[in-house]
Amino acid sequence: MTVEEQKSAGLTGKVAAGAAWIVAARLVMRSLGFINTIILARLLAPADFGVVAIATAAMQLLQGVTDFGVSQAVIKFRSSGRAALDPLFTLSAIRGVVIAAFLFAIAGPAAQFYDDPRVFWVFAGISLYPLILGFLNPAFYEFERDLKLSKEFISNSINKLISVAVSIAVAVIFKNYWAIILGLSAGALVQLLLSYVLRPYLPRFTLRGVGDVLGFSGWLFGVSIVTALNNKLDMFIVARAVTPAETGLYSVGGQFAELPTTEIAAPIARAVYPGLSALQDQPQRMAPAFLKGVEALAVTCLPAAFGLTFVARDAVPLLLGDQWREAIPVVQFAGPVLGFQCIFIATYYYALALGRARLIFMREVLYFVLRLPPFAWAVFAHGLMGAIVAGGLLGFIRVGLNLAVYAQASGRPFWEPLWRARRPIGAVAAMSLYFLLLRPQFDLPDSQPLIRLAADIIAGGAVYCAALLGLWRAEGGPDGVESLLVRTLRRIRRKSPA
Repeated sequence: MTVEEQKSAGLTGKVAAGAAWIVAARLVMRSLGFINTIILARLLAPADFGVVAIATAAMQLLQGVTDFGVSQAVIKFRSSGRAALDPLFTLSAIRGVVIAAFLFAIAGPAAQFYDDPRVFWVFAGISLYPLILGFLNPAFYEFERDLKLSKEFISNSINKLISVAVSIAVAVIFKNYWAIILGLSAGALVQLLLSYVLRPYLPRFTLRGVGDVLGFSGWLFGVSIVTALNNKLDMFIVARAVTPAETGLYSVGGQFAELPTTEIAAPIARAVYPGLSALQDQPQRMAPAFLKGVEALAVTCLPAAFGLTFVARDAVPLLLGDQWREAIPVVQFAGPVLGFQCIFIATYYYALALGRARLIFMREVLYFVLRLPPFAWAVFAHGLMGAIVAGGLLGFIRVGLNLAVYAQASGRPFWEPLWRARRPIGAVAAMSLYFLLLRPQFDLPDSQPLIRLAADIIAGGAVYCAALLGLWRAEGGPDGVESLLVRTLRRIRRKSPA
């Protein structure tokens, strides 16, 4: 093995280990969060979730439009120290204070705008969350830079556990929206404390070096603004056009639909960025590394997204309760587009590692211009169902824009990532045909939803795996995710006792 091959193998191993830690952390966090959602959904009314969704969307919008990429800056500046960390801390703290003050200031006008006095207290309470997170220890992100993510696993697991415990306790006692707000604040406080305990470093307030930080973050800042508008304006439009209960259905249904895809895609994409950043002096190796990530994302995200679409009629009422049945269409329409979006989620990190953040900015601007007007028209013309259908269909615009970004950044054909994902796409098409054509022929009665859900998951997974391996063998068993899985299974079988 050559030196270059050894370096590549070492980097691949670090990325894989990093992804494993991120997956483990998110698995723990989302498992706890899922339990939290199920319990709160049974203790609180959809209107409670709707009121909180308005304030949460406002907070996340403000966080997005002021995000200058602390973690990305620490990763990009391979050698850090006080010269980089202290100005990052100062900017982050200022940002947290400004967001909290702004949320508190608009609490009254927001309550009047939505004609709901609860909105004032929700805005005031949720302002604690960005205030606390503004003082996080920036040195903690060095673990992510170096792909040493076990500490992040510890931090995320503990803060989520505390957050869930507080939310459930408050929900049991008070049975209102304060359960969600206080749970968020408790988790943020624990995250703040652990960032200093696990990575001892005492930052100082200083504006020296802020210019260098903002020089890197300039385009990222623009990306953050437009991305936040793309992601959060939906909720304001929906909240204005429909009732708080319908807003809650749209919000919780969307979060439920995202669970199987984002929890797979985000860890892989996050681990890919430090790996790609390490290759920034070797751009010829970056496109093949990115395409490996695309293949891994397609193999895992597509079946999860499409599978949830087909089992939503049982999964939603069983897990969230009968009062959430009207959220089923949200999940069904969101699933397919989320699956295809997640295949290319690492495009952002690919362009960033190449120093082409401007491409991501242009992608977000085009997405905003092409998507928001028809979405707003659909919501005000057709209410909740308009939001559901428009959100699902218009989301495919981002898929096309991501392919365009890849082509511009790499100088390679735009269809290359789709071709790399051809086998997972073919396999998920086979699974979809099973659910659409064969599955209705032997449907189980509505009185047995749990058995039907389990049977659908097993059968759908079996069809997908069989189709994926069949397509892989039809191509002669090329090197890819399937070959890695086959080798892993063979090693496990050899090690298992006879």
